[in-house]
Amino acid sequence: MANAIEFGLSFALSLVMIFVIIPWLIPKLRAKGMVGKDLNKPTHPEVAELGGIAVVIAFFAGVSLLLALDGVNDRELLEVSLSTVLGAAFIGLIDDIFELRQRQKAFFPFLLALPLGAALNPTITIPYLGDVNFGSWMLVAAPFAITCAANAGNMLEGFNGLGTGLGIIMTTALVSMAILHDRLDGMFLLVPLLGALVGFLWFNKFPAKIFPGDTLMLFMGATIAAAGMLSSLYIQTTLIFMPLILEFFLKSRGHFRAQNYCSESSNGYLEYHGRIESLTHLVMKSNKRTEQQVVSTIWLLEAVVCLVVVMVDILL
Repeated sequence: MANAIEFGLSFALSLVMIFVIIPWLIPKLRAKGMVGKDLNKPTHPEVAELGGIAVVIAFFAGVSLLLALDGVNDRELLEVSLSTVLGAAFIGLIDDIFELRQRQKAFFPFLLALPLGAALNPTITIPYLGDVNFGSWMLVAAPFAITCAANAGNMLEGFNGLGTGLGIIMTTALVSMAILHDRLDGMFLLVPLLGALVGFLWFNKFPAKIFPGDTLMLFMGATIAAAGMLSSLYIQTTLIFMPLILEFFLKSRGHFRAQNYCSESSNGYLEYHGRIESLTHLVMKSNKRTEQQVVSTIWLLEAVVCLVVVMVDILL
């Protein structure tokens, strides 16, 4: 099992890879017309999209370094997990280019995660209940969880740095709990992901130079969920997704047609005038806020949720 130095090197490599790839990638994307409008700015400037490509490459560089330096306890399970998250990234990329329907974004990650469901130990430990054996239901339950996590990661986005920052907070919380319980297999996914996300935030924060796209958001959600499974942190992983689960129910009010963007942007402040169908709508309606304040508020909510989960996990 990898030690702290090896995990540190993996984090550093993923981070450095982002700073190598993104400055090269941005002009390439612009030249190909792969740009999107920043709808929370008054002038709607065009920003390069598909930044998730760089995160996926940097992530796999970090994972490859860990595997080269040391071995994981269950290499076969890790390889199946890597196949699952790469599949989620591929579906996100296809969606970025061709705009898949929502049911397609739900079906394909589920299909690609079936091998992970088959490889996982069907017995999980639930606090106060003890060991629960899902038996053959694990074949369906794990892919369903991966699909939910991947699409949840894609729901709360649309503001500079928002989704990336949420991923950093959630990943950090899972790293803490993996270390606490000495269940380090998930760290082979979490540490490279964390390094790549920290690097990407530098370019994605306000004012964004590049957008993540569904490539990153689906990949990020699937990777966090898969890492939680590898480290047998099923309940904890579910709980840190609570703000995104709340976003799901808010979006369901409008049959998932609502966008997170503001209705009006002037003098640096964002306003929203419609029906509340997102956490971003709720924040913007509470008071006039800048984009950075909207993002920071939702980051704070996620950070509080993760802190509570970690503290309860420590006490239990």
